[in-house]
Amino acid sequence: MGNRQKGHSTPAWELDAISNLVGIPRNQLDRIYRDFKRVSKDYLLNKYEFRRIYKDMLKYSPSNDNRSDNRMNNAFADKIFNTFDQDRSGRLTFDEFISAYVMLQNKINPQTRLNFVLDHYSHNNGYITPNMGRRLVQDMSNLYNINTDPMQVWRSLETNDMINGRIPQEAFVNYFLQHPAYSAALYNGIQVPLPPPSPIL
Repeated sequence: MGNRQKGHSTPAWELDAISNLVGIPRNQLDRIYRDFKRVSKDYLLNKYEFRRIYKDMLKYSPSNDNRSDNRMNNAFADKIFNTFDQDRSGRLTFDEFISAYVMLQNKINPQTRLNFVLDHYSHNNGYITPNMGRRLVQDMSNLYNINTDPMQVWRSLETNDMINGRIPQEAFVNYFLQHPAYSAALYNGIQVPLPPPSPIL
């Protein structure tokens, strides 16, 4: 779910397109982008910078009770960061960051979220290649704590939906929406187990 871009500023037309695609109000998207620029270095976020933004986002969450466990929040933020830092550079571009943000928005329907992420990273005109498909299955499984074999999922998709070595994006999205575990996760949100307490030194 990540890409290999270097950090760069995001033009206004791209923010307009994101707003139109997923329904995030443009003024809210502007605030998100300003926060990203404020915290990032050279339009790239490291894990600790991402934790800061994530903590700020939690303050405005309707479910925030102001008593959130910092270890839990950091574990949650790290899990999200690692999922979207696909190239393992240790940095998130704004494209990677906004994809993570969109995937966490349970108010945006799952089909819109999945299509946004796929459209944002796939340049295959509505088709998913085997490499990208297996990577996305692995990322979704890790993000939502779903115990599955990405190769087995991909073989199932190949058997039923393969066209010229690729899977139509619509079939790929429908698989996630119809699969009981993925569908429940997409509608219910991400669950992150609390890490063990740090040893007392």
